[in-house]
Amino acid sequence: MRTENAPAGDYAEFLVATALGGVLAPNSEKGYDVLADGIRLQVKSRVVSDPPRSGQLQLSIFRSFDFDEGVIVLLDDHDHGVRQAVRVPVEELPAVAVRDGHVNGHRVHARPASMSGLHAVDISTLLWRVT
Repeated sequence: MRTENAPAGDYAEFLVATALGGVLAPNSEKGYDVLADGIRLQVKSRVVSDPPRSGQLQLSIFRSFDFDEGVIVLLDDHDHGVRQAVRVPVEELPAVAVRDGHVNGHRVHARPASMSGLHAVDISTLLWRVT
């Protein structure tokens, strides 16, 4: 693990960087996690059961939308295999986000509305090839 974040987050960032031929951002980078083909990707992941339990789909807080695309990665709670991974243009995220002043950021849940927007692209197969 490369940061003091939850291991699932570091693992998801590694998978996305490897699958897309990108590079991990420096640990101190605030706006994005992976740079792939000049596109700044903010990676959010969750470990979920089947079916997901209450609260499992809430992603970590978006402190800003200063990146090009979000990547949401859902990992299986039994083996941390990739259940689903989706690239979402940053322009679509505020529509599914809820502002939370208490944490000074935006909450997004990995629900169908955020995982299947008009321009969302499922990249699960690319991540499966890495694992």
